[in-house]
Amino acid sequence: MSATDFVEEEGAVPAGFQPMERPGFVTNCQGVYVNLERRMVAARILPEHLNPLGIAHGGFLATLADTGFGTAIKLTAGSELPPATINLDMDYLSPALPGRWIEVHVQIHKLGRSISVASCDLLDGDKLVARGKGTFINNTRSLHGRVDQK
Repeated sequence: MSATDFVEEEGAVPAGFQPMERPGFVTNCQGVYVNLERRMVAARILPEHLNPLGIAHGGFLATLADTGFGTAIKLTAGSELPPATINLDMDYLSPALPGRWIEVHVQIHKLGRSISVASCDLLDGDKLVARGKGTFINNTRSLHGRVDQK
């Protein structure tokens, strides 16, 4: 049973989830939440997440998956910084509709010293919306300051 089963009122947020507050790109995405205890992110699909078809944009769902991966790997590894994405693959299986609560369930397959590999399911209750897999570099501190700032 997922947290969605307990969310009857549109806009309600399941217990244990709090707004995701971190610097960077994700702060521009409204409606994203984190549950630190469950090492999970989720989102309420809002009008600004929709594509012209009136369903969640694939780019938003990919961002949600990538954020879920980073959160789960960071918390599982006890890292100060989240990992950086090397590769991200997504399969979109059914539409994520406006107002729905979408949870990212991450399975970490390898948590190495430098590389991690994981997969995830994006679920609307029991309905599989999308599936993702990714490869990540864990030691992001070594990347800090190495990006050309020109």
